[in-house]
Amino acid sequence: MSAGGLVEPAHAVGTAPLSQPVGTPQLSVETTAPVIRTEDAVWARAARAGADMVGDACVVWRVIEGGELEPAATFHRDRRLRYALGAFMGQPALPSDARWPGQIVSSGAPARVRRVRLGELAVDTAIGMRRAHALLAPVLDGGRVVAVIAALRDSSEPEYSLREEVVLRRVGVKAASGIGARLSGWRAGRGGGDGDGRDGDDRDPAGDEGPPSDGAGWTPPPAWLMDHVGVGVWVADRHGDTSYVNSAMTELLGLPASEVVGRPMRDFIEDVPQMVRGEYCMDAERCDRRLTQPDGRHVWLEMTSLPLIDDAGARRGTVNTVIDVTERKQVELAARQRVPRAHRRS
Repeated sequence: MSAGGLVEPAHAVGTAPLSQPVGTPQLSVETTAPVIRTEDAVWARAARAGADMVGDACVVWRVIEGGELEPAATFHRDRRLRYALGAFMGQPALPSDARWPGQIVSSGAPARVRRVRLGELAVDTAIGMRRAHALLAPVLDGGRVVAVIAALRDSSEPEYSLREEVVLRRVGVKAASGIGARLSGWRAGRGGGDGDGRDGDDRDPAGDEGPPSDGAGWTPPPAWLMDHVGVGVWVADRHGDTSYVNSAMTELLGLPASEVVGRPMRDFIEDVPQMVRGEYCMDAERCDRRLTQPDGRHVWLEMTSLPLIDDAGARRGTVNTVIDVTERKQVELAARQRVPRAHRRS
């Protein structure tokens, strides 16, 4: 990420300069005293690995009592911006329903978000924000989300890929193995914690449960399954109001689930499928629809709609599977535009 890709100087009234190394830009913070936190060694290693292997910058929130998300670590590959991003550690904890980080906690599934404002991720360094591509992944211990790790990349660079998502999830698994012993100690009432002087390699193998296994007798919960199917799933009730979206669908919409559920599908796409409007049929309905994301980007979606029928045979709504076909539509449009020119030459 370029030196101006993540942050830029602000000129806010009522700010006081931070002491900083020679050669760094003038930074400022609010006069309100920040929260004093110390990075845990395990989370610090995870943040550095996420920045080095996946993004230019990386931040980590850990889930604390009550479901709040507390800043735990941060790292930037650029030394100058690393100092600026360090203000993240002084921010207050986020509520459990905080926009994108909150969705990761509730769903337990990763999400790739393009050109998101850093303020929407609550990554507030108090010195001005720009948009960035973000990749967020849960850190699981025993099937429970204990932290959220987010890699950030300047919005002028390529969006995150599925391969990078896999790498960041592995970083989270490594972090989970480092904290497993301490979490097991807390659950068993044996003490432990961030200040007990133990690093990530001194762990109790028996207490490190890690992410959910696929061993005999284990069945993933339905919501977890829907968040890993690889296509968007959009469920609407009989009135066309959204009742469920999985993580892949929130990526296509560019909005977290909390801002989609309960709203009608027509708020997001032009001309909703006929089945969603209430026309009943047993066959699948397939159609292409255009979606406008919050940043103004147009995305073409191929939607397959099926009726949602209960045990009594009554229609309860529709289940829609969605994939991005923007590239296909662009090729089709280019082909149609070439036809008139060919006729003119003849």
